[in-house]
Amino acid sequence: MGKPKIIIVGGGFAGCAASVAAAKAGAEVLLLERTDMLIAGGIRAGRMNFNGKLVAAEEAKALGGGEIFESLESIILHRGNIVDELHGYIYNTAIAEPVVRRAVEKAGVKLNTCVRITGVKKDSRRIVAVIAEDGSRYSGDAFIDATGTFGGVAVCKKWGKGCVMCAGFRCMTFGDRVSVATKAGAEEFMRYRPDGTPGVMGAAITIHKSSLNSTLKNKLEQEGAVSVPLPAGLIDYSKQQKIGGIRSRKQMEFINIVDIGVSAKCVGIGYLTLDDLRTVPGLEEAIIEDPLGGGLYNNINKVSMSPRDDGLLAKGFENLFLAGEKAGPGTGIAEVLVTGALSGYNSVRKALGMDPLVLPSGTAIGDFIAFTGEMMELPGGLKEGYSFAHGTYFERMKSMNLYNPDPNAAYARIKGLGLSGILEKRLV
Repeated sequence: MGKPKIIIVGGGFAGCAASVAAAKAGAEVLLLERTDMLIAGGIRAGRMNFNGKLVAAEEAKALGGGEIFESLESIILHRGNIVDELHGYIYNTAIAEPVVRRAVEKAGVKLNTCVRITGVKKDSRRIVAVIAEDGSRYSGDAFIDATGTFGGVAVCKKWGKGCVMCAGFRCMTFGDRVSVATKAGAEEFMRYRPDGTPGVMGAAITIHKSSLNSTLKNKLEQEGAVSVPLPAGLIDYSKQQKIGGIRSRKQMEFINIVDIGVSAKCVGIGYLTLDDLRTVPGLEEAIIEDPLGGGLYNNINKVSMSPRDDGLLAKGFENLFLAGEKAGPGTGIAEVLVTGALSGYNSVRKALGMDPLVLPSGTAIGDFIAFTGEMMELPGGLKEGYSFAHGTYFERMKSMNLYNPDPNAAYARIKGLGLSGILEKRLV
């Protein structure tokens, strides 16, 4: 056959990584994004490579799937950590979207923005086409669902406190997120909070940097990250079970602020009323920038995951792959980028009649994909998210000797397994 055609729905970090990988493998790639910008929540993220995320990034580069990681490394604003994190950096969120967009376009990906996919055409176990809200039809040989797990207005209203007007998703303007896999009939999993409420809350709020007092602002811009002890009455450990990000108990005792360029990001706080926020030293005149409802609540996410195998092929389908948070309870940029790159490469393999690549458990990425896949279908396995940086999976990394912050160790591991550069191998 000639070049296979790969259709990717969702232009967040996972979709971007998938599109680049599929294009490098020789496919004709179309990336469809609901809004007018790429990287979704990445426009207010900023933090990379802390703790075990560094290992994932270096493995991805050794495998040949590191373009988006390298794009973000080209715009490092600071190197800085909070409380119990190591070797992290902060990229400049003000220019991250155009930088990543250039990487996608350089790979030869065709990008269509402002396209909201609302329907799926399938023939038995094969996806034939996806259908846009305006009736446009996009046919392909293989498809990747990178639509994420944020709920949209309906979900935030039902299981939150309504739309909080977050900057990355803008459902009020571009419409709610729609899951391709769910539309096609795939099983849909959610995370649940301890009280049984579906979904978890967004973990961060951002503050206008100019609203910090001059001492805190100057320190933040010099050091990149600052941790300020919270007044005792504002420490709320229960937020660990409510927010989507994974944070240590120790981190909950501070307001952890990072300089992401356009604003100051308060990591893992979930929400804090403006009156309470202004009792923190240095934040007496703080103004919340995103989400606009972040003083009372945050967005709802982790409401739409689907089962897949370790090659990221959706279970029950012949040509539908899953990427990013859609592929399981992985939480964070590194986590979605590595699944994106593998799904992109595997979509081309499948379209050519080849078996998808399954990364071995001797790699952190392969083990993470297998572990989170198991957790998704295990009773109680979705009680938490999983990250290379904190919690259950980070402890697993260490116990399996997969955590080594020396980049040379990741390259040596990949080389020893005969996998160096495999994700940049041209298949067509």
